[in-house]
Amino acid sequence: MARTPIRQAAQKAAPAHGRSRLRKNASQRSILDLPQDIVKRIKDEYSSDLQWVTYEVLGKSEPAMRQDFEINGWQAVTQDMFGGLLDGMYMKRGEKGEIIYGGMVLMERPYELTEESRAEEAAARNAALRAQENMIKGGLGIPGLSAGFESDHPTAVSKNVFKRSVERPSEIPTE
Repeated sequence: MARTPIRQAAQKAAPAHGRSRLRKNASQRSILDLPQDIVKRIKDEYSSDLQWVTYEVLGKSEPAMRQDFEINGWQAVTQDMFGGLLDGMYMKRGEKGEIIYGGMVLMERPYELTEESRAEEAAARNAALRAQENMIKGGLGIPGLSAGFESDHPTAVSKNVFKRSVERPSEIPTE
């Protein structure tokens, strides 16, 4: 039988200072990890993708590293972009200029370019896998493989086996 509470439940009072923390649980993650709700909002509302890019190493500027990203459509983010969503997160509130933190500059590009880049990477990855599979299955393109060692030779056909399987991950006990 449940007992009736003697006291009322405590109510949390609003802080008198009116400020809030922008980076919560910072000790459990990298400070450069943007909150997922902000990343999703920027993707959905502004159709942009974000990425930290090396700006300097040990105080020495690294323009070539940044240029590699700029030529692929990335541009530096300022605090006033995205409706001020990032204002005060990595720099003083209202400060002008690019968002730079810990030798990294925050950059953005249209999400359409990111999807195009991911498609290119997937095509290159799949082409490399197909080339490897052709080498294993057919002996095509294997350096040093001379005539008489064809994969479809009658003596080789019975030995040519290529199996690929995917297994379920192991169950992790909950106890």
